[in-house]
Amino acid sequence: GETPEAAGPEVTITLYFSRWTETEAYLVAEKREVAVHENLPLVALQGLIKGPATDDLLPTLPSTTTVLSLEIENGLCTVNFSKEILFDAYQVGPSATGEALALGSIANTLTEFPQIQEVKILIEGKSEGEVDGWPVENFWGHVGIYESLTRDESIIGPPFEPDDQPLQI
Repeated sequence: GETPEAAGPEVTITLYFSRWTETEAYLVAEKREVAVHENLPLVALQGLIKGPATDDLLPTLPSTTTVLSLEIENGLCTVNFSKEILFDAYQVGPSATGEALALGSIANTLTEFPQIQEVKILIEGKSEGEVDGWPVENFWGHVGIYESLTRDESIIGPPFEPDDQPLQI
């Protein structure tokens, strides 16, 4: 196990999870303290897959997904996910909204890092073609991953405070 001396400097990363209400669904930022790491974008993505620590927030990606590789070049981050991101999507509800939030959570989490402006998703190393008979570009069958993703602030909602009381109107 880890010895207390092993604890090094920490840094704050921001992950985006989903919040669903009766009328809307949006992403919410969750800040995390993590140990300084040479590949913080990978750490952030692994945290995104692991899921939220905050009650009332929901995971956007299947927990069985693994990141096979992550490379950054000239502002473009290419992420290679395992096929579980497709085949276990039922874990998080692969509706059109769920898919938009999933892709948005990946893009917004990674573009928190100044060296990343765009995100390209690969699945099992492929950006097109099929994995086990599933067309990779379709992703979950709604939005698709035909082009690289950029930050989308429009799907980010207000920070969720568990203590917030709804206004009595």
